[in-house]
Amino acid sequence: MATRCVIIGGGIGGLATASLLAKAGLEVHVYEKDSLVGGRAGRFEKDGFVFDTGPSWYLMPDVFEHFFELMDEPIGTWLDLQKLTPAYKVFYEHTEPIVVTGNLERDADTFELIEAGAGDALKHYVSRSKDIYELSLKHFLYTNFQDPRDLVNLSVLRKSLLLPTLLTKPIHSYVGSYVSDMRLKQILEYPMVFLGTSPFSAPAMYSLMSALDFDEGVFYPRGGMYTIIESIEAIARKNRVTIHTNSETQKINTANGVVTGITLTDGAQVEADIVISNADLHYTETALLDAPDRSYDEKYWQSKEPGPSALLMYLGVDGEVPELEHHSLLFVDTWQQNFEAIYADKQMPHPASIYISKISQTDTGAAPAGKENVFVLVPLPAGVDIEEVELEQLADTYLAQIETMTGADLRSRLLVRELFGPNDFRTKYYSWQSSMLGQSHLLKQSAFFRTKNVSKKVRGLYYVGGSTTPGIGLPMCLIGAELIYKRIAGDKRGGRVAHIDTIGEKS
Repeated sequence: MATRCVIIGGGIGGLATASLLAKAGLEVHVYEKDSLVGGRAGRFEKDGFVFDTGPSWYLMPDVFEHFFELMDEPIGTWLDLQKLTPAYKVFYEHTEPIVVTGNLERDADTFELIEAGAGDALKHYVSRSKDIYELSLKHFLYTNFQDPRDLVNLSVLRKSLLLPTLLTKPIHSYVGSYVSDMRLKQILEYPMVFLGTSPFSAPAMYSLMSALDFDEGVFYPRGGMYTIIESIEAIARKNRVTIHTNSETQKINTANGVVTGITLTDGAQVEADIVISNADLHYTETALLDAPDRSYDEKYWQSKEPGPSALLMYLGVDGEVPELEHHSLLFVDTWQQNFEAIYADKQMPHPASIYISKISQTDTGAAPAGKENVFVLVPLPAGVDIEEVELEQLADTYLAQIETMTGADLRSRLLVRELFGPNDFRTKYYSWQSSMLGQSHLLKQSAFFRTKNVSKKVRGLYYVGGSTTPGIGLPMCLIGAELIYKRIAGDKRGGRVAHIDTIGEKS
Protein backbone atom coordinates (compact mmCIF):
# COMPACT_ATOMS: atom_id res chain seq x y z
CA MET A 1 0.00 0.00 0.00
CA ALA A 2 1.34 3.46 -0.88
CA THR A 3 2.30 5.68 2.05
CA ARG A 4 -0.37 8.33 2.53
CA CYS A 5 0.96 11.85 3.00
CA VAL A 6 -1.07 14.92 3.98
CA ILE A 7 0.30 18.43 3.49
CA ILE A 8 -1.22 21.37 5.37
CA GLY A 9 -1.11 24.47 3.18
CA GLY A 10 -0.72 25.01 -0.54
CA GLY A 11 2.07 27.57 -0.57
CA ILE A 12 5.04 27.00 -2.83
CA GLY A 13 6.71 24.84 -0.17
CA GLY A 14 3.66 22.63 0.19
CA LEU A 15 3.07 22.28 -3.55
CA ALA A 16 6.72 21.54 -4.30
CA THR A 17 6.95 18.98 -1.50
CA ALA A 18 3.77 17.36 -2.76
CA SER A 19 5.20 17.14 -6.28
CA LEU A 20 8.47 15.52 -5.19
CA LEU A 21 6.84 13.02 -2.85
CA ALA A 22 4.20 12.06 -5.41
CA LYS A 23 6.93 11.47 -7.96
CA ALA A 24 8.60 9.27 -5.34
CA GLY A 25 5.47 7.10 -5.21
CA LEU A 26 3.60 8.44 -2.19
CA GLU A 27 -0.14 9.16 -2.16
CA VAL A 28 -0.25 12.89 -1.49
CA HIS A 29 -3.10 15.18 -0.51
CA VAL A 30 -2.77 18.95 -0.02
CA TYR A 31 -5.29 20.76 2.17
CA GLU A 32 -5.41 24.52 1.53
CA LYS A 33 -7.69 26.79 3.56
CA ASP A 34 -8.22 29.37 0.78
CA SER A 35 -9.89 29.03 -2.60
CA LEU A 36 -6.56 29.45 -4.42
CA VAL A 37 -3.19 27.89 -3.68
CA GLY A 38 -0.04 29.98 -3.36
CA GLY A 39 -0.18 31.36 0.17
CA ARG A 40 1.76 34.61 0.34
CA ALA A 41 2.63 34.20 -3.36
CA GLY A 42 -0.94 34.77 -4.46
CA ARG A 43 -2.77 36.81 -7.06
CA PHE A 44 -5.80 39.04 -7.21
CA GLU A 45 -7.46 41.13 -9.91
CA LYS A 46 -9.36 44.39 -9.72
CA ASP A 47 -10.67 46.61 -12.49
CA GLY A 48 -8.39 45.07 -15.09
CA PHE A 49 -5.24 45.18 -12.93
CA VAL A 50 -3.63 41.84 -12.06
CA PHE A 51 -1.48 41.89 -8.93
CA ASP A 52 0.97 39.39 -7.47
CA THR A 53 0.26 39.60 -3.75
CA GLY A 54 3.71 38.83 -2.42
CA PRO A 55 7.12 37.91 -3.88
CA SER A 56 7.96 39.93 -6.98
CA TRP A 57 11.72 39.42 -7.49
CA TYR A 58 12.80 36.21 -9.25
CA LEU A 59 15.79 35.28 -7.08
CA MET A 60 18.24 32.34 -7.42
CA PRO A 61 17.06 31.15 -10.88
CA ASP A 62 19.12 27.95 -10.79
CA VAL A 63 17.11 26.73 -7.77
CA PHE A 64 13.94 26.90 -9.87
CA GLU A 65 15.68 25.20 -12.79
CA HIS A 66 16.85 22.37 -10.53
CA PHE A 67 13.35 21.76 -9.14
CA PHE A 68 11.83 21.56 -12.60
CA GLU A 69 14.63 19.21 -13.69
CA LEU A 70 13.86 16.89 -10.75
CA MET A 71 10.27 16.75 -11.95
CA ASP A 72 11.46 15.99 -15.53
CA GLU A 73 9.84 19.21 -16.70
CA PRO A 74 11.88 21.70 -18.80
CA ILE A 75 11.44 25.06 -17.09
CA GLY A 76 11.05 26.79 -20.46
CA THR A 77 7.89 24.79 -21.06
CA TRP A 78 6.31 26.37 -18.01
CA LEU A 79 7.90 29.80 -17.46
CA ASP A 80 8.55 32.54 -20.02
CA LEU A 81 11.51 34.25 -18.37
CA GLN A 82 12.32 37.76 -19.53
CA LYS A 83 15.64 39.44 -18.72
CA LEU A 84 15.02 42.92 -17.35
CA THR A 85 16.87 45.85 -18.89
CA PRO A 86 17.85 47.57 -16.70
CA ALA A 87 17.87 45.19 -13.75
CA TYR A 88 16.71 47.90 -11.36
CA LYS A 89 16.99 51.58 -10.48
CA VAL A 90 18.00 52.98 -7.10
CA PHE A 91 16.80 56.35 -5.80
CA TYR A 92 18.41 58.33 -3.00
CA GLU A 93 17.25 61.29 -0.95
CA HIS A 94 19.86 63.81 -2.02
CA THR A 95 21.85 62.35 -4.92
CA GLU A 96 21.12 61.20 -8.43
CA PRO A 97 19.68 57.70 -9.02
CA ILE A 98 21.93 54.78 -9.91
CA VAL A 99 20.87 52.28 -12.56
CA VAL A 100 22.05 48.68 -12.20
CA THR A 101 22.09 47.00 -15.60
CA GLY A 102 22.81 43.38 -14.66
CA ASN A 103 25.93 43.51 -16.84
CA LEU A 104 28.98 43.23 -14.59
CA GLU A 105 31.34 45.23 -16.81
CA ARG A 106 28.91 48.12 -17.20
CA ASP A 107 27.96 48.08 -13.52
CA ALA A 108 31.63 48.01 -12.53
CA ASP A 109 32.10 51.15 -14.66
CA THR A 110 29.23 52.79 -12.78
CA PHE A 111 30.76 51.87 -9.42
CA GLU A 112 34.14 53.22 -10.57
CA LEU A 113 32.62 56.60 -11.49
CA ILE A 114 31.27 56.91 -7.96
CA GLU A 115 34.32 55.65 -6.05
CA ALA A 116 37.87 55.09 -7.32
CA GLY A 117 38.69 51.39 -7.19
CA ALA A 118 35.09 50.35 -6.65
CA GLY A 119 34.80 48.81 -10.13
CA ASP A 120 37.45 46.19 -9.49
CA ALA A 121 36.14 45.79 -5.94
CA LEU A 122 32.68 44.94 -7.33
CA LYS A 123 34.17 42.31 -9.63
CA HIS A 124 36.09 40.77 -6.75
CA TYR A 125 33.02 40.90 -4.52
CA VAL A 126 30.86 39.17 -7.14
CA SER A 127 33.53 36.52 -7.78
CA ARG A 128 33.85 35.79 -4.07
CA SER A 129 30.06 35.79 -3.68
CA LYS A 130 29.75 33.18 -6.44
CA ASP A 131 32.18 30.95 -4.50
CA ILE A 132 30.12 31.50 -1.37
CA TYR A 133 26.96 30.68 -3.32
CA GLU A 134 28.32 27.33 -4.50
CA LEU A 135 29.64 26.50 -1.04
CA SER A 136 26.34 27.44 0.58
CA LEU A 137 24.16 25.48 -1.84
CA LYS A 138 25.80 22.22 -0.86
CA HIS A 139 26.81 22.72 2.74
CA PHE A 140 24.34 25.20 4.22
CA LEU A 141 21.17 25.12 2.08
CA TYR A 142 20.60 21.70 0.46
CA THR A 143 21.29 19.87 3.70
CA ASN A 144 19.47 18.74 6.82
CA PHE A 145 22.82 18.69 8.71
CA GLN A 146 22.41 14.99 9.46
CA ASP A 147 25.85 13.92 8.24
CA PRO A 148 28.85 15.60 9.92
CA ARG A 149 31.03 14.73 6.92
CA ASP A 150 29.30 17.53 5.01
CA LEU A 151 30.92 20.10 7.28
CA VAL A 152 34.42 18.61 7.35
CA ASN A 153 34.97 17.52 3.77
CA LEU A 154 37.74 18.95 1.64
CA SER A 155 35.75 21.65 -0.13
CA VAL A 156 34.68 23.13 3.20
CA LEU A 157 38.12 22.78 4.76
CA ARG A 158 39.74 24.52 1.80
CA LYS A 159 37.58 27.54 2.55
CA SER A 160 37.86 27.18 6.33
CA LEU A 161 39.78 30.44 6.66
CA LEU A 162 36.87 32.23 5.00
CA LEU A 163 34.11 30.53 7.01
CA PRO A 164 34.62 32.40 10.31
CA THR A 165 34.19 35.68 8.45
CA LEU A 166 31.16 34.47 6.53
CA LEU A 167 29.41 33.18 9.64
CA THR A 168 30.30 35.81 12.23
CA LYS A 169 30.84 39.12 10.42
CA PRO A 170 27.74 41.22 9.65
CA ILE A 171 27.29 41.74 5.94
CA HIS A 172 27.42 45.54 6.39
CA SER A 173 30.97 45.24 7.73
CA TYR A 174 31.89 42.69 5.07
CA VAL A 175 30.63 44.92 2.27
CA GLY A 176 32.54 47.80 3.83
CA SER A 177 35.78 45.94 3.20
CA TYR A 178 35.09 46.30 -0.54
CA VAL A 179 33.50 49.75 -0.97
CA SER A 180 33.23 52.89 1.14
CA ASP A 181 30.51 54.96 -0.54
CA MET A 182 27.26 54.44 1.35
CA ARG A 183 25.22 54.32 -1.87
CA LEU A 184 27.27 51.39 -3.14
CA LYS A 185 27.07 49.65 0.21
CA GLN A 186 23.29 49.95 0.14
CA ILE A 187 23.12 48.36 -3.32
CA LEU A 188 25.11 45.35 -2.11
CA GLU A 189 23.21 45.05 1.16
CA TYR A 190 19.58 45.51 0.08
CA PRO A 191 18.89 41.77 -0.59
CA MET A 192 18.87 41.28 3.20
CA VAL A 193 15.40 42.85 3.18
CA PHE A 194 14.19 39.89 1.08
CA LEU A 195 15.62 37.60 3.79
CA GLY A 196 13.80 39.49 6.53
CA THR A 197 17.02 40.67 8.13
CA SER A 198 19.03 43.79 8.80
CA PRO A 199 22.40 43.99 7.02
CA PHE A 200 23.81 45.07 10.38
CA SER A 201 23.05 41.66 11.89
CA ALA A 202 22.85 39.20 8.96
CA PRO A 203 26.02 37.09 8.51
CA ALA A 204 28.25 37.78 5.51
CA MET A 205 27.34 34.34 4.14
CA TYR A 206 24.29 36.01 2.60
CA SER A 207 26.45 38.11 0.32
CA LEU A 208 25.64 35.24 -2.06
CA MET A 209 22.33 37.02 -2.73
CA SER A 210 24.08 39.95 -4.45
CA ALA A 211 26.22 38.02 -6.90
CA LEU A 212 23.57 36.75 -9.29
CA ASP A 213 22.03 40.16 -10.04
CA PHE A 214 25.36 41.45 -11.35
CA ASP A 215 26.64 38.25 -12.93
CA GLU A 216 23.52 36.86 -14.60
CA GLY A 217 21.06 39.74 -14.53
CA VAL A 218 17.52 39.89 -13.17
CA PHE A 219 14.65 37.94 -14.74
CA TYR A 220 10.87 38.09 -14.58
CA PRO A 221 8.36 35.33 -15.46
CA ARG A 222 5.97 36.84 -17.98
CA GLY A 223 2.44 36.64 -16.65
CA GLY A 224 3.64 37.36 -13.13
CA MET A 225 5.18 35.49 -10.24
CA TYR A 226 1.94 33.58 -9.78
CA THR A 227 2.74 31.66 -12.96
CA ILE A 228 5.36 29.86 -10.85
CA ILE A 229 2.63 28.73 -8.48
CA GLU A 230 0.33 27.75 -11.33
CA SER A 231 3.12 25.72 -12.94
CA ILE A 232 4.01 23.81 -9.79
CA GLU A 233 0.34 23.22 -9.03
CA ALA A 234 -0.13 21.77 -12.54
CA ILE A 235 2.96 19.58 -12.18
CA ALA A 236 1.69 18.34 -8.81
CA ARG A 237 -1.67 17.39 -10.31
CA LYS A 238 0.13 15.78 -13.25
CA ASN A 239 1.84 13.54 -10.69
CA ARG A 240 -1.51 12.60 -9.14
CA VAL A 241 -1.44 14.96 -6.15
CA THR A 242 -4.95 15.69 -4.90
CA ILE A 243 -5.41 19.33 -3.89
CA HIS A 244 -8.32 20.23 -1.61
CA THR A 245 -9.06 23.97 -1.49
CA ASN A 246 -11.36 25.69 1.02
CA SER A 247 -10.21 23.01 3.45
CA GLU A 248 -8.70 24.42 6.63
CA THR A 249 -6.91 22.24 9.15
CA GLN A 250 -8.02 22.52 12.78
CA LYS A 251 -5.77 19.93 14.41
CA ILE A 252 -2.91 17.54 13.79
CA ASN A 253 -3.83 14.17 15.26
CA THR A 254 -1.36 11.88 17.03
CA ALA A 255 -1.33 8.66 19.03
CA ASN A 256 1.53 7.58 21.29
CA GLY A 257 3.95 10.01 19.73
CA VAL A 258 3.10 9.09 16.13
CA VAL A 259 1.17 11.26 13.67
CA THR A 260 -2.15 9.77 12.53
CA GLY A 261 -3.67 12.52 10.38
CA ILE A 262 -5.52 15.82 10.63
CA THR A 263 -8.93 17.16 11.52
CA LEU A 264 -10.46 19.84 9.30
CA THR A 265 -12.52 22.75 10.60
CA ASP A 266 -15.68 21.10 9.25
CA GLY A 267 -14.97 18.12 11.50
CA ALA A 268 -13.75 15.76 8.78
CA GLN A 269 -11.02 13.33 9.85
CA VAL A 270 -8.20 12.63 7.40
CA GLU A 271 -5.91 9.70 8.11
CA ALA A 272 -2.23 9.87 7.15
CA ASP A 273 1.10 8.13 7.70
CA ILE A 274 2.97 11.40 7.19
CA VAL A 275 1.86 14.98 7.87
CA ILE A 276 3.83 17.96 6.57
CA SER A 277 2.82 21.45 7.65
CA ASN A 278 3.42 24.31 5.23
CA ALA A 279 1.53 26.61 7.59
CA ASP A 280 3.31 29.16 9.78
CA LEU A 281 5.45 27.06 12.13
CA HIS A 282 4.53 28.96 15.28
CA TYR A 283 0.86 28.52 14.41
CA THR A 284 1.40 24.83 13.65
CA GLU A 285 3.12 24.20 16.95
CA THR A 286 0.93 26.31 19.23
CA ALA A 287 -2.50 25.99 17.59
CA LEU A 288 -2.61 22.68 15.68
CA LEU A 289 -0.80 20.44 18.17
CA ASP A 290 -1.71 19.50 21.72
CA ALA A 291 0.78 20.73 24.33
CA PRO A 292 2.54 17.35 24.86
CA ASP A 293 3.25 17.13 21.11
CA ARG A 294 4.87 20.55 20.77
CA SER A 295 8.58 20.68 19.98
CA TYR A 296 8.68 24.47 20.07
CA ASP A 297 6.54 26.06 22.82
CA GLU A 298 5.95 29.75 23.47
CA LYS A 299 9.14 30.03 25.53
CA TYR A 300 11.13 28.88 22.48
CA TRP A 301 9.56 31.55 20.28
CA GLN A 302 10.25 34.30 22.81
CA SER A 303 13.96 33.82 22.14
CA LYS A 304 13.57 34.17 18.36
CA GLU A 305 13.60 37.27 16.17
CA PRO A 306 10.87 37.59 13.52
CA GLY A 307 11.49 39.14 10.16
CA PRO A 308 9.72 42.45 9.57
CA SER A 309 6.09 42.95 8.80
CA ALA A 310 5.16 45.28 5.96
CA LEU A 311 2.73 47.67 4.40
CA LEU A 312 1.93 46.40 0.92
CA MET A 313 0.21 48.69 -1.58
CA TYR A 314 -1.44 47.42 -4.75
CA LEU A 315 -1.89 50.45 -6.97
CA GLY A 316 -3.60 50.87 -10.32
CA VAL A 317 -2.33 54.13 -11.82
CA ASP A 318 -3.98 56.14 -14.60
CA GLY A 319 -1.33 56.99 -17.19
CA GLU A 320 2.32 56.00 -17.44
CA VAL A 321 4.95 56.28 -14.71
CA PRO A 322 8.20 56.72 -16.64
CA GLU A 323 10.18 57.68 -13.54
CA LEU A 324 10.09 54.07 -12.27
CA GLU A 325 11.61 50.90 -13.71
CA HIS A 326 10.26 47.36 -13.36
CA HIS A 327 12.16 47.20 -10.05
CA SER A 328 12.92 50.39 -8.15
CA LEU A 329 14.50 50.82 -4.73
CA LEU A 330 14.37 53.90 -2.50
CA PHE A 331 17.22 54.15 0.02
CA VAL A 332 17.29 56.74 2.80
CA ASP A 333 20.33 58.52 4.20
CA THR A 334 19.61 57.20 7.71
CA TRP A 335 20.23 53.61 6.58
CA GLN A 336 21.18 52.10 9.93
CA GLN A 337 18.58 54.07 11.88
CA ASN A 338 15.95 52.81 9.44
CA PHE A 339 16.70 49.20 10.37
CA GLU A 340 16.98 50.04 14.07
CA ALA A 341 13.52 51.60 13.97
CA ILE A 342 12.08 48.40 12.53
CA TYR A 343 13.99 45.76 14.50
CA ALA A 344 14.97 47.38 17.80
CA ASP A 345 12.65 50.31 18.47
CA LYS A 346 9.50 48.85 16.88
CA GLN A 347 8.70 52.26 15.38
CA MET A 348 7.32 53.19 11.98
CA PRO A 349 10.29 54.28 9.83
CA HIS A 350 10.17 57.94 8.70
CA PRO A 351 11.42 58.21 6.06
CA ALA A 352 11.50 54.58 4.95
CA SER A 353 13.54 52.53 2.54
CA ILE A 354 10.97 51.29 0.01
CA TYR A 355 10.74 48.70 -2.75
CA ILE A 356 8.55 49.34 -5.81
CA SER A 357 7.64 46.98 -8.65
CA LYS A 358 6.06 48.23 -11.87
CA ILE A 359 5.42 44.96 -13.69
CA SER A 360 3.26 46.58 -16.38
CA GLN A 361 6.51 47.91 -17.88
CA THR A 362 7.40 44.31 -18.82
CA ASP A 363 4.01 42.62 -18.77
CA THR A 364 1.28 44.51 -20.64
CA GLY A 365 -1.35 42.07 -19.40
CA ALA A 366 -0.91 43.31 -15.83
CA ALA A 367 -2.80 46.55 -16.46
CA PRO A 368 -5.31 48.05 -18.92
CA ALA A 369 -3.82 49.94 -21.86
CA GLY A 370 -2.31 53.28 -20.90
CA LYS A 371 -2.24 52.46 -17.19
CA GLU A 372 0.37 51.10 -14.78
CA ASN A 373 0.40 48.29 -12.23
CA VAL A 374 2.49 49.40 -9.24
CA PHE A 375 3.30 47.34 -6.15
CA VAL A 376 4.88 49.04 -3.12
CA LEU A 377 6.50 47.29 -0.14
CA VAL A 378 7.44 49.23 2.98
CA PRO A 379 9.07 47.11 5.74
CA LEU A 380 7.48 47.75 9.15
CA PRO A 381 8.16 46.36 12.64
CA ALA A 382 6.89 42.89 13.47
CA GLY A 383 4.47 42.40 16.33
CA VAL A 384 2.66 45.74 15.96
CA ASP A 385 -1.05 46.35 15.68
CA ILE A 386 -2.02 48.89 13.01
CA GLU A 387 -5.67 49.64 12.45
CA GLU A 388 -7.08 50.56 9.06
CA VAL A 389 -7.14 54.33 9.63
CA GLU A 390 -3.47 54.41 10.66
CA LEU A 391 -2.54 52.14 7.75
CA GLU A 392 -4.19 54.56 5.31
CA GLN A 393 -2.29 57.45 6.87
CA LEU A 394 1.00 55.57 6.58
CA ALA A 395 0.25 54.84 2.94
CA ASP A 396 -0.31 58.55 2.26
CA THR A 397 2.97 59.40 3.99
CA TYR A 398 4.98 56.87 2.01
CA LEU A 399 3.34 57.80 -1.31
CA ALA A 400 4.34 61.40 -0.65
CA GLN A 401 7.91 60.21 0.04
CA ILE A 402 7.92 58.27 -3.24
CA GLU A 403 6.88 61.42 -5.10
CA THR A 404 9.60 63.46 -3.39
CA MET A 405 12.37 60.95 -4.08
CA THR A 406 11.40 59.83 -7.60
CA GLY A 407 9.19 62.57 -9.01
CA ALA A 408 6.43 60.01 -9.65
CA ASP A 409 3.01 61.40 -8.71
CA LEU A 410 0.98 58.30 -7.93
CA ARG A 411 -1.49 59.64 -5.36
CA SER A 412 -3.52 61.88 -7.65
CA ARG A 413 -3.92 59.23 -10.37
CA LEU A 414 -4.95 56.14 -8.43
CA LEU A 415 -7.72 54.02 -9.93
CA VAL A 416 -7.04 51.13 -7.55
CA ARG A 417 -5.60 51.41 -4.05
CA GLU A 418 -5.61 48.25 -1.95
CA LEU A 419 -3.56 47.99 1.25
CA PHE A 420 -2.32 44.96 3.18
CA GLY A 421 -0.71 45.46 6.57
CA PRO A 422 0.53 43.71 9.71
CA ASN A 423 -2.96 42.86 10.96
CA ASP A 424 -3.71 41.21 7.61
CA PHE A 425 -0.58 39.04 7.81
CA ARG A 426 -1.77 37.91 11.23
CA THR A 427 -5.36 37.12 10.26
CA LYS A 428 -4.90 35.77 6.71
CA TYR A 429 -1.68 33.78 7.13
CA TYR A 430 -1.66 33.27 10.92
CA SER A 431 1.80 34.82 10.80
CA TRP A 432 3.86 34.77 13.96
CA GLN A 433 4.35 38.35 15.16
CA SER A 434 2.58 39.50 11.96
CA SER A 435 5.82 38.90 10.04
CA MET A 436 5.54 39.01 6.26
CA LEU A 437 8.28 36.37 5.99
CA GLY A 438 9.05 34.27 9.08
CA GLN A 439 12.13 34.11 11.28
CA SER A 440 14.84 36.56 10.32
CA HIS A 441 18.23 35.30 9.16
CA LEU A 442 20.43 36.17 12.09
CA LEU A 443 23.39 33.81 12.46
CA LYS A 444 21.65 32.06 15.35
CA GLN A 445 18.64 31.51 13.06
CA SER A 446 20.55 30.42 9.96
CA ALA A 447 21.97 27.15 8.57
CA PHE A 448 22.32 24.48 11.30
CA PHE A 449 20.95 26.91 13.92
CA ARG A 450 17.60 27.39 12.16
CA THR A 451 14.47 25.66 13.46
CA LYS A 452 14.53 22.09 12.20
CA ASN A 453 12.02 20.79 9.66
CA VAL A 454 11.07 17.71 11.65
CA SER A 455 9.16 17.35 14.91
CA LYS A 456 11.15 16.32 17.98
CA LYS A 457 8.05 14.89 19.62
CA VAL A 458 5.90 13.32 16.89
CA ARG A 459 7.18 10.70 14.47
CA GLY A 460 6.00 11.32 10.91
CA LEU A 461 5.48 15.08 11.35
CA TYR A 462 7.55 17.50 9.24
CA TYR A 463 7.62 21.21 8.43
CA VAL A 464 8.32 23.12 5.22
CA GLY A 465 8.26 26.81 4.34
CA GLY A 466 9.90 30.07 5.33
CA SER A 467 9.64 29.37 9.07
CA THR A 468 12.07 26.47 8.96
CA THR A 469 15.18 25.15 7.19
CA PRO A 470 16.69 26.60 5.05
CA GLY A 471 14.81 29.90 5.24
CA ILE A 472 12.78 32.68 3.67
CA GLY A 473 11.77 33.21 0.06
CA LEU A 474 10.45 31.18 -2.88
CA PRO A 475 13.79 29.55 -3.80
CA MET A 476 14.48 28.67 -0.16
CA CYS A 477 11.06 27.04 0.08
CA LEU A 478 11.83 24.96 -3.04
CA ILE A 479 15.06 23.83 -1.39
CA GLY A 480 13.07 23.09 1.76
CA ALA A 481 10.78 20.80 -0.24
CA GLU A 482 13.79 18.81 -1.42
CA LEU A 483 15.02 18.58 2.18
CA ILE A 484 11.72 16.98 3.22
CA TYR A 485 12.03 14.48 0.37
CA LYS A 486 15.56 13.66 1.58
CA ARG A 487 14.43 13.13 5.17
CA ILE A 488 11.62 10.80 4.19
CA ALA A 489 13.81 8.96 1.66
CA GLY A 490 16.55 8.52 4.26
CA ASP A 491 19.12 10.56 2.32
CA LYS A 492 21.36 12.20 4.94
CA ARG A 493 24.07 13.66 2.71
CA GLY A 494 24.24 17.35 1.85
CA GLY A 495 23.92 18.73 -1.66
CA ARG A 496 21.29 18.54 -4.35
CA VAL A 497 19.80 15.20 -5.29
CA ALA A 498 20.33 14.20 -8.91
CA HIS A 499 16.95 12.54 -9.34
CA ILE A 500 13.90 11.44 -7.37
CA ASP A 501 13.92 7.78 -6.35
CA THR A 502 10.86 5.78 -5.36
CA ILE A 503 10.36 5.69 -1.60
CA GLY A 504 9.58 2.22 -0.28
CA GLU A 505 5.97 1.30 0.34
CA LYS A 506 4.78 0.79 3.91
CA SER A 507 4.27 -2.78 5.02
